[in-house]
Amino acid sequence: MSNNNDFQFSASTCGFKRTKKPDLAVVYSSIPCTYAGVFTKNQVRAACVDENKALLKQKKQIKAIVVNSGNANACTGKEGVRAVKKTQAIAAGLLNIKSNEVLVASTGIIGVLLDVDKIRLGLEDAIPKLSTSDKSLRDSAKAILTTDRYEKIVIKKHKSFKLVGFTKGAGMIHPDMATMLCFFFTNLAMPQKLLQAALKEAVDDTFNVISVDGDMSTNDMVILLSNNNSDKQIQTIQDPLYIEFQKTLHEACNQLAKEIVIDGEGANTLINIKIIGAKNNKDAREIARSISTSTLFKCAVFGSDPNWGRAVARVGATSVKINQDKLDVFFNNVKVLKNGNPISFDKQKLYKQIKKSKEVNVRVDLKLGKAFASAAGCDLSLDYVKFNSGYFT
Repeated sequence: MSNNNDFQFSASTCGFKRTKKPDLAVVYSSIPCTYAGVFTKNQVRAACVDENKALLKQKKQIKAIVVNSGNANACTGKEGVRAVKKTQAIAAGLLNIKSNEVLVASTGIIGVLLDVDKIRLGLEDAIPKLSTSDKSLRDSAKAILTTDRYEKIVIKKHKSFKLVGFTKGAGMIHPDMATMLCFFFTNLAMPQKLLQAALKEAVDDTFNVISVDGDMSTNDMVILLSNNNSDKQIQTIQDPLYIEFQKTLHEACNQLAKEIVIDGEGANTLINIKIIGAKNNKDAREIARSISTSTLFKCAVFGSDPNWGRAVARVGATSVKINQDKLDVFFNNVKVLKNGNPISFDKQKLYKQIKKSKEVNVRVDLKLGKAFASAAGCDLSLDYVKFNSGYFT
């Protein structure tokens, strides 16, 4: 392992994936890191989620993350909990750190016991190869993938700090804090309370407004670690540098969230949704997510069918109080509804536009206030159904 103060990455193959591709990633920092995290709200959770949440509540400093793919270690009872504890202990022993300085994450098939002996062999192979190189970062990002088609990495460089992140997710995506895991690393020094606030705000407006299939995972988590190795330190939320970091983190989350949607299982067309004129952001976000999760609307988009009525129906299928007679709706910048009344448009022209661009933009004006929110999703294709009909077997 190098002796510099940057985060180090490595990957190896344990044998959890049928493809025999790398399925274990390790991240290490010689400097204890401030830790922030946001997790799935699913009541059926993997043991690693509960363990990481407990360490966050205890405000533990973290030095390592171990991530395996191909096995979610969810719905595995007491054995699942033991597997997490053993993984922490093995990694801690090899890195010469404490077990409670290790975070664990898993993704893959639910309901299958995790073979810790395979984890041990993978860690023994990966840890000696830890490196700060770009290749090691890419290898780690690839190792956490399951049904993804490609790795998703973001690197942001600011004059006062650095931010690196990578994620995975293509199916079972409907976060509420997809199957998604995301990890960010920065050197900017700040208290844990501010780091947590920055992450939660960024996640709410990015990862928490995307949907591939409307299914919330058992393993979702977004982790942010800071090794506090920057020259400047943030102390308050009003600090201009905190505002800059929040903006940068939001941009990074948004980029990775969009990549998850684009890489959705069987996805062909990206759906962008914007709700304006809402009374508050919460209402706008609820309506945006309602449209992004509509199976009927997703099917229409798959066929490049400009069936905007399926989107409008989802506006009313929420707890938000609206006025139907005020609604304006735009479909790829074509106005299709004005004050609740349909407007004639060239359906064939819009059909061809969607088919060519592989993108649908829906804008709904509620005319009730000044708040707004966005969401993103993708079409529901035959390939998605076919793939998920035999995922377990």
